[in-house]
Amino acid sequence: MRQFSILLVFVVAFGGAAVLYEQESRKVKGVLSQITDLQAKLGDMQAEINRLNAELEAVKIAERRRPNLNSIASRVLHNEPAAPAPKPAQNPQRRGLVAGDVTSAAPAIRARGEQAEDGEWAKPSVDAEAYEAQAAQEAPVADPYQ
Repeated sequence: MRQFSILLVFVVAFGGAAVLYEQESRKVKGVLSQITDLQAKLGDMQAEINRLNAELEAVKIAERRRPNLNSIASRVLHNEPAAPAPKPAQNPQRRGLVAGDVTSAAPAIRARGEQAEDGEWAKPSVDAEAYEAQAAQEAPVADPYQ
């Protein structure tokens, strides 16, 4: 009988401990799920903050490109000259693209019986001003709207 009572005490003690452990683990699981939800919300908020920061940077860059009305008005009131746009540095050794650098090419697809001499395509490339001068000398075009 004495062993039965000791066994009963152990069963009641371990059973109570198991019930308390289950209750506490449920509380911990609830807290962990709340933490997970809050981390997800924090991630969403961080993404929104990053999006808004990117928008703000875009607006700042746009404002730098074109002045707003307040800066124009203050410049007019104080008679300040407009700031010139910064020019890129020119390398004196580097030369620009000239008309001779561009080669002309005939059309890739030719009609049957078309000759190799294609008029405009066969001519070497020239500057626009020189082309307009050549075109004016060759044949003046009448304006159909007059």
